[in-house]
Order: sequence, then structure tokens, then C-alpha cells
Amino acid sequence: MPKQPDRIFKVAIIGGGFAGVYCARELLRLTEDMADMTVGLIASENHMVFQPMLPEVAGGSLSPQHVVNPIRMICRGAEVLKGEVTHIDLENRIITMNGGSFTPQVTVGFEHLMLAPGAGVDLSRIPGMAEHAYLMRTVGDAMKLRAAIISRMEEANLITSPKLRKELLSFVIVGGGYSGVETAGQIQDLIVGARRFYENIEPDEPNVTLIHSGERLLGMLSDSLGTYTGKCLAEMGVKIAFKSRVRAVTSSTVQLGDGTRLPATLVVCTVGNAPHPQIAALGAKGALPVEKGKVVVEATGQVRGLANVWSAGDCAVFPKADGGNCPETAQFAMRQGALVARNIAASFTGRALKPFRFTGLGELATIGHRKAVAQIMGMRFSGIIAWFMWRTIYLMKLPGFDRKLRVMAEWTFEMFFPRDINLLTPSFTSPLGEMHLEPGDSLFHSGEPAQSLYAVKKGCVEITDAQGQLVKSAGPGEHFGERALLGDGIWRFDATAKESSELVAIDGETFKTLANSIGSLGSLFRGTAQQYHLPEEIQNTVEMIPEATRNACAADVMTRSIAALDAKVTVQDAVAEFQAHPHSTYPVLAEGCVVGLLRRSVAYEWLKNHGLTCVDKLQDLPLTKPFCVTADTPVPVLVGTLMRSGVSKAVVVDEQKRLLGMVTLFDLLKQPNGS
Repeated sequence: MPKQPDRIFKVAIIGGGFAGVYCARELLRLTEDMADMTVGLIASENHMVFQPMLPEVAGGSLSPQHVVNPIRMICRGAEVLKGEVTHIDLENRIITMNGGSFTPQVTVGFEHLMLAPGAGVDLSRIPGMAEHAYLMRTVGDAMKLRAAIISRMEEANLITSPKLRKELLSFVIVGGGYSGVETAGQIQDLIVGARRFYENIEPDEPNVTLIHSGERLLGMLSDSLGTYTGKCLAEMGVKIAFKSRVRAVTSSTVQLGDGTRLPATLVVCTVGNAPHPQIAALGAKGALPVEKGKVVVEATGQVRGLANVWSAGDCAVFPKADGGNCPETAQFAMRQGALVARNIAASFTGRALKPFRFTGLGELATIGHRKAVAQIMGMRFSGIIAWFMWRTIYLMKLPGFDRKLRVMAEWTFEMFFPRDINLLTPSFTSPLGEMHLEPGDSLFHSGEPAQSLYAVKKGCVEITDAQGQLVKSAGPGEHFGERALLGDGIWRFDATAKESSELVAIDGETFKTLANSIGSLGSLFRGTAQQYHLPEEIQNTVEMIPEATRNACAADVMTRSIAALDAKVTVQDAVAEFQAHPHSTYPVLAEGCVVGLLRRSVAYEWLKNHGLTCVDKLQDLPLTKPFCVTADTPVPVLVGTLMRSGVSKAVVVDEQKRLLGMVTLFDLLKQPNGS
């Protein structure tokens, strides 16, 4: 039985976009008289982004804070939980979420679940796109893009070479849909408006190119409006590459499928939608009916085959009343969310569920330079009339009266004053962070989400299991945390500072990138991850050992005939021993006592660096610290210490550290019964 969730809601909603927010608002309105009604809204951000206005943020027409609304203010009465959903258990009706670096995992129970997390993004299909492209999905993306454009202009203004300036000011937008067209127009308007303040940039040097795979832009509109859009962008100075696909992206070029190379130091990608990870995970398990990565729902918004699960927005295949499926636009998402709310409320009272009847009012897209296109109720508009309609309609749709006033004021000022060209570059969190711990301070606890790899600069941190048994004591120069990051991302141990300590924390995503990119690092971390074993893992290994061996001690199972080396012999003498008795590792003795282990590879590397004629003694080489056990160590204890230490063999010594033998975990596993 799963443990009791931290919070339980009558209705839990995942997603803070149009579908999720409008569902919560409508549900709270309809059920305000229900005493036991509780609505929980889980979102990765604490605000809802008004997506249609993001290009104007990138172009400097609007301030970023005016296109977002705090969800807590929009959905008064709902409990808003900011965090990332890490797991959804539909059978037991439990959601697991991660709230941040300082928050343990939170579990949320529900009676009804509304899935509206939106779509994911996957740029991996085009080499270099994920590494170099800017996105247009969040306010942060728009702010980052605007700062990058102004930064390029500032740098170009310092360059004396016209050729280099032109290369630096080459911008490429990928995708000829709404987002791509509007972003291209806004970027061009920003450049044209700002260029007069940069004395050294010539009018023909900035270059904005829009790449589209189709024959005309805005394929969801009529041919005439799509053609008009392309004509307007061309007149503004935007170059358009029709019937073109991007093959690869580098730091300075965009390579097309036909072999054309376009210079580009800034690439904006408005394509690449992918299934949301949690939806894909549920679909892969067969817990949700999924079609092309989207949840299959009935016309009521109810997930097919599940009475208490609903879905809407970009993550759902939502049937349209007049045939086909609903497009992924705000006008459909907000109405789908409201319909789901009404049907959830109806299910509480046993009333019949209603299907989705909305077929769309039309489509609008702003081109830039006070021009737009619109197709509303079968009528077509273009130019300044459509631009005025676009602003009026979206201003009315914008949630919050205060936001409406702010946006209206900004648009009015923008008509008479130049766009803001302040270069505001917010400091982003470093992938490396340093921290200080006092004795007894806890770094993390078992069950919490793993966020970082930790390296100890000073002091000591003890890693213990659930029984309080020491798994590892990490001192200066040592690291820990790789097992969780390479695994399921959950700590299985507790970490506590034994003394005053200073640590360096490496962000988990940065760690994974390094481990996957540098083979030697990946091998190192996979090897050291074997040092962390849960008690049940050690017990399982012990049970694999024959019973007679389990009841023995180290003296009974060790290899007594050991090729050892004297610390005072030369490296050359050691090489002769290597040839006579080939092993990977040799104990090194000083006056009969074990002082270290010599790896054969280390000796050969030493000879390569110091010459074949060197007479260096083994005691001068970097010897490995031996892992020593006494002869009376029971085999189960020996297995546990070997596994926790991450070493492959133990040196058996007496009280004076004199060599008695060696034993490996492999030797224990292969011992025959009765030995």
C-alpha cells in the first residue's frame, strides 16, 4: 500500500496554461457551494503566460511582466503548487512532484485528475539545434532572445569590418507558423527601430531570414492571406526561404537540406513540439490511451476508458465538433478547459456530460510594422485594420484588468516613442555552487530528489543508510551523489557533515551532460557509483555465496600464495616480477608490512615518463592505499565492506600489518560448497 499523500484534492489539475487555468476558474465558480470541494493546480511556474504576446516581448514592444498573470490571483480559491511532476500513479491516484532544491518530494492525491501540461519540445532531430537555438515558449525565452539581439548590435557597433558586422547581425528564424512569422516581424521591427542609435551599423547589414518548409506562410489561413504575409515580411526586409528544411545548426551557420549554408549567430526555433514527458511515460506503460504522443479524449474531455481522468490543451487529441481535431491554439484550449470543468462538476451530481461544440472564431497573426492578417467568421482582413483587430481581441482576452491597462498604455507609448534598447542581462544560476556545512548539518535525506553531485573541498561528510550504518566517509578531494544522478534521481542515503566542511555542488543536468559527453568521466562515475549499496543489495550478494563460504572467515577463503614486491626494489626489477607472475595489482611491503598496492599499469606509465634506464624505487611511485582486513573477518562482513568501499580485492593482514593473503569478491562467489 502506498503511503498517505501529503495533500488530497477533490480535483487535481496539472498545467498552468490556458486549459488548466480556465478549468480551475470555471470549476471554482461552479462548485463554490460545495463544502468539500478542493482544487489543486500544479504548475511548473507560478504564473500563466499569455503566449500570443511573447513575440512583442522579444521585440521590445511589451514589458515581460505584463504578459504574465500570477495563477494565485487568477484562480482564487485553488491551492497552487509550483513544481515539476515527476510521476503520476493513476491506479492509486497519486501524483509525485519536485518542488525545488530545498524541498523534499511532495505527493498529491486526487479524486479527479485534469491533465493539461501542454506539449514538450524536442530539438534533437536536427543536429546542433538544441545547443544553439533560442526558443519562444516562456517569458524567459523572450527576454533572453531580446537581450541577445541587442547584445549582437552592441558588439557589431564595435567592429570595423563590414563583413564581420554583417555576419554577426545575421539572424535566422525556423518555422513559418504563427510564432515564427510574428517573431520574425518583431525582430525586424526592433532592429530597424534601434539601428539609428548605432552609428557604425549600416542599414543593409542586419539580416533576418525566415525558413519555412511549405510553399507559403501561415498554412492554416487562406492562400491569399498567406501570400500577403510573405509579401509584407519581404517589404519589411525579411528574407524568406520557402520549401527549405534545416539539416544542421552550428555556432555560426544554418545548413539547409539542399546544402545551402546561411551565416547565423542567432537562431530562433519555433518548431519541434513533442509529447510531454509525463504523458509519454503514461502512454508507454499503457496507463493512458495515447495517439502520436497525445492523450485520446472523448468530446466531453474525458480520457477514453477512464472515468476520473480528463485532458485538454496541447497534450490532448480533442475532437472538433465539425470534424477532425482541435488546433493547438489559445481560443480552443481555454474553452476546452472550461468545458472539462463543467463536466467534472456535472459528474459530482450525476448529470449528463456535454460535448465540445466550439468550432473556432477565426485566426489572427501580427506581421509587424503595424500590419496583421485575420480570418474571422469567414471574412478576411489584412493590413492596419487586421492589426487593430489583433490588438483589440487579444487585449480583451488578456486576463486581469490591471494587465489590460498596462498593455494598452505600453502599446500607446510605443506608437510615439522608440522601443526600449536597454541591455538587461539577468545573471543566471551557475552550474557550480559552493556551500558551507557545520558539524551535524544535513545535506540531504533518503527519499529526497537528487539535485547535484557534491565534491568535498574541506572537512568530511558521512553517507549513511537507513539503519545509520556508515556507507562512505567523503573527505577532501572525494565526491558523492553520482549513484542517484545516474539512476532514478532519488537519494537512497542520508548525508551529514561530520565536521566543519566546504563543498562544491555541480548541477545535476551539468553533471549528466559531462558524464555522457566525456567517456572517461562517465566510466569513472559509473565505477564510483558502485560504492553505494543499500543493505538489501549487500544481503542479496551475500545470499549468492555458497552456505559453507558464508560461515567462513577471511583466513578460510584468502589466497595465500601472493606475488608481493619489496618497496626498495627498482621499477625495472618490478617489471621482471610482472613477467614472471602476471597480475594487475601487487602488494608492496616494507620490512614485511603492507604499505601500498602497485598497479602494473602505473609502473609501465612511470617507465614511459621517466625512461627505461630509471632506477627509481617502488616507494617513490604513487602507490594505491590498500584495503586491509583481518584474518578473522566473517565473510558476510567482508562482502559488505568490499561492496561499500568500491574495491575489488582486500589484503588480509595481521595486527602488525604483515601480509597473510588476498581475497576478492569474485573468489567468494566461486567458492564451491563445502570448501
